Amino acid sequence: MLLGAVDLGSNSFRVEIGRLEGDSIHTQNYLKETVRLAGGFDDKGALTPEIQARALAALARFNERLAGLPSTQVRAVGTQAMRVATNAADFLKKAEETLGYRIDILSGHEEARLVFKGCAHTLPLSDKRRLVVDIGGASTEIIIGKGLEAQRYESFRMGCVNTSIRFFREGKITQKSLDRAITACAAELEESITTFGRGTYDECYGSAGTFGAVSDICHALGWNTDGEVTPEHLERLRKMLLDMRDVKDVNFPGLKEDRREVIAGGLAVLSAVYRVLGIREMRPAQGALRMGLLYDLLGRVSNRDTRDVAIEGLMTATRIDREQAERVANITLAFYRELCPDASPELLRYLRWAALVHECGMSISSSRYHRHGEYIIKNADMPGFSRREQDMMAAIVLSQRGNLKKLEGAFSSGLISRAAALAIRLAVIFCHARKDVELPIMTIHRSNEQLVVRLAEVWLNAHPLTDYLLKEESDCWDRVGRSVKIEKF
Repeated sequence: MLLGAVDLGSNSFRVEIGRLEGDSIHTQNYLKETVRLAGGFDDKGALTPEIQARALAALARFNERLAGLPSTQVRAVGTQAMRVATNAADFLKKAEETLGYRIDILSGHEEARLVFKGCAHTLPLSDKRRLVVDIGGASTEIIIGKGLEAQRYESFRMGCVNTSIRFFREGKITQKSLDRAITACAAELEESITTFGRGTYDECYGSAGTFGAVSDICHALGWNTDGEVTPEHLERLRKMLLDMRDVKDVNFPGLKEDRREVIAGGLAVLSAVYRVLGIREMRPAQGALRMGLLYDLLGRVSNRDTRDVAIEGLMTATRIDREQAERVANITLAFYRELCPDASPELLRYLRWAALVHECGMSISSSRYHRHGEYIIKNADMPGFSRREQDMMAAIVLSQRGNLKKLEGAFSSGLISRAAALAIRLAVIFCHARKDVELPIMTIHRSNEQLVVRLAEVWLNAHPLTDYLLKEESDCWDRVGRSVKIEKF
């Protein structure tokens, strides 16, 4: 089996195709293009037409390289530049159309988790606490973990591209600008000392382009034998960089051409990381985000989905009534299959996950718990889920009760469908007694713009509260210009 990972990084875009052999993934094909997405913002924080054109051209080539792999075997993600772009939604539509696959925008925490997973799978097995640092174009991820799983992780909004743009304008490199860059990055990291500082880890690894570039320079200069980088190496490189004075004159041995413009910013970030976290030596790790994506994707196609673990964790943390959760989830899916017989298995999984945690907001208050639940799901650290996936589930949880006007934006944007909202609302109504319920004989059909739900009168007469709640539900849809009629037969 082949699996594909597409990383729309803030500096470079990369696509990697891996072949599954047993439980291991071996790279079969790899392509990298330097796009510098983080260097293409206008004064309103939007990606410029020029940078979008460059990105889309790269994605068109990636589409050809992926050669029609099934969508279930490819995962494409965007990182910090796409997290902050004010026109990310518009660009995302064009990018998905060009690439031919859905693109998820990762949260900083999810990016960090996947970076560690990728590195861990390419390093020798160990029970040591490993610190992994990944300096990208617009963010830096710092992670500590054991084995194959991250335990603590954080993302910081500084990378080689945005730091270069901020402190080395017009390409000028001075003692003052370099010191300011290092100090600013160190200040950004200061609060992380207790989490990631000396004593919290046993060994250190650097991932991604910036550390790899610095390690390569040190090797080309004859300073290391197995890629290690020390604080003394960084100090010597800092002095060499100052002697060069201008980005166009940067000429480190072993430095690739596409790294020349951003090495000053990358070196500043790396120096700050060493200083704040007390790092004495760091070695390169090859896995990075792409390999993490591939192994996470492997879990999805082999029924070891990280997202199932995340849902289980949220249910435990918020003390959800599991019997009620399963009850509502099963009936939600039953209604949705009636409403949308051609629903994709993936969409049904999201709907089930949302239904399982629909009462997570009760951990805050039983009043307006659907709104508390929406907030929790949108903002919780949920490994395996993209921001859009969490937003989708949050909207479904919000939709379970109350007026429907609050969902107009979610409906119009396509975040969720009205059918999904109706399915969970009906499930919550039928399960209001919090006990197993045998659904009545019913039919659901559409007549022009009207949805008609017909139920056995005998059953409704025996369940007067459910009958009343169904009538109220019909009124809720009327108030937003949608006709959902409940009829008896």
